[in-house]
Amino acid sequence: MTDRPHILASETSSRRGFVALGRGDTVLEVVELPPKRRHNLDLVPTIDAVCQRHGLGPSVLGELYVSLGPGAFTGLRIAVATAKMLALTVGVKIVGVPTLDLLCAQHPGAMVCLNVKRDTAWSAAALAKGSPADAAYPPALRRLDDIRATGLPLVADTLDDATPAEPDVRVLHQLGRAAAADNRYHDPLTLLPEYVREPEAVTLWDQRHGPD
Repeated sequence: MTDRPHILASETSSRRGFVALGRGDTVLEVVELPPKRRHNLDLVPTIDAVCQRHGLGPSVLGELYVSLGPGAFTGLRIAVATAKMLALTVGVKIVGVPTLDLLCAQHPGAMVCLNVKRDTAWSAAALAKGSPADAAYPPALRRLDDIRATGLPLVADTLDDATPAEPDVRVLHQLGRAAAADNRYHDPLTLLPEYVREPEAVTLWDQRHGPD
């Protein structure tokens, strides 16, 4: 961990985006990004406004925890670019947290399904203590039939029979703190979002015109 105790957490992988400002283990404020323009225009101004309300400048920030996806293509791209910018300009240390890990921490005992397409989903489960299942399910692309066959409750971004996948930026802050305590920071030069699949526009282009 750094000797600068203030921390930002940025969750932009889902339809709703959030920024949290923390000091050590305490979350001081959580702000939802404006829903209309959201991540592509409002992330940096929101971070600036939160810091100003607490009398802080970017140079006093020590760490930034960012959810990596899979999720919203533009939101992830902007969030990771912002994290890199702060790391390279003011020395903020970055912890990237896969959104699947974040949601599994929120929903122990449930199968979390993201990027559901063509009867498959990027999925994982972290089993709760005392769960009847024998083992956890590590992150993998699974068929929906196989996912439902586990009998675990579902948390998903687009399935009607599942609890909505809504990442909590406070949990992101907790996971980031744990990773930072173990010195598990990310190199800003190599940090990338976890898209899992190519953008839908690329898939449609290849279907119409064929890959290069």
